[in-house]
Amino acid sequence: MRWAVALAAVVTLTVGSGCALIPSEDSGESRPSSASTSSAPSPTPSRSPDPTGDADAAQCRPDDCPKLPTPTAELMTSGVTPANVDTAVPDYLTTLLDDLDQTWGGWFDELGWGDPAPGRVLIESGTSFATECIAGEEDSNPVPIPSDEANAFFCGVDTEPNGEGTPTEGSIVLPVDTFAAIWDGNVFGVPSPIVGDFTAAIVVAHEYGHNVVFRMAEAFDIPDSRLPAGKNSELIADCLAANWGATAYQRDALGAREILQVATLLPIIGDTGGASGHGSARERAVALTVGLTGPQFNRQGQPVDCIERYWPEFFEVE
Repeated sequence: MRWAVALAAVVTLTVGSGCALIPSEDSGESRPSSASTSSAPSPTPSRSPDPTGDADAAQCRPDDCPKLPTPTAELMTSGVTPANVDTAVPDYLTTLLDDLDQTWGGWFDELGWGDPAPGRVLIESGTSFATECIAGEEDSNPVPIPSDEANAFFCGVDTEPNGEGTPTEGSIVLPVDTFAAIWDGNVFGVPSPIVGDFTAAIVVAHEYGHNVVFRMAEAFDIPDSRLPAGKNSELIADCLAANWGATAYQRDALGAREILQVATLLPIIGDTGGASGHGSARERAVALTVGLTGPQFNRQGQPVDCIERYWPEFFEVE
């Protein structure tokens, strides 16, 4: 009954935002152009196997993949106001990353896959970060990303400290000014009438989803050719983000208001106007719904649901 209530909120609010849970057969529908994060660098650039990886990690199968554990700690709210935005936003982003580390760390630990915690880069206001995932055209030096870059991303070759301060290859990059603008109704350069903590949270959780795929591939030395292909690389990140969102729901931190924030986000981040690679708003709504309420929309979504739908090749790894 609990997950039926969650589904009802998703259906009502997602349809109300102009998206459908299940894509129609008609793909020729025209929609107004909107911004997306399609300028993000590839989340999993070519990489060499991790020499510290556990060669004896146990392979997860569809019938025995564990459930994603729900942390016992409450998910904190941001408390962002115009007066404290300079400190509250970085603190909230850090809190989100800590919660994601705890949630996904429990799942990886149960499977014996090591610590999935990524490196972290919070580009503070007025500063920049040179990511190895974007090189300049002339000299191939890393391009500085400013604190108001209209994007957030995961870079598999940036080595930065994780939450424990340990240098870690594979980092999540979050421009603080861009996130601060969310609470002013500016989502990646696009005005949005409904914003809040979960607008920011689902974006961070999406980037963490890329990190989860990266760590799984690292654990089993999976080549790039067998990673989620095309838009599935983005849709699985959406789905895994919603797996974490389901743990927020279990802790009473996700309700109709937060789901509405996500529904309003979908037209902004979905592919439009001929863009491709991230999935349409409809496809992203489906991925988020599967991750939240499972493939039959009747229970808490789990990582296995996302892997089976968007990365079935993982279960073919020997």
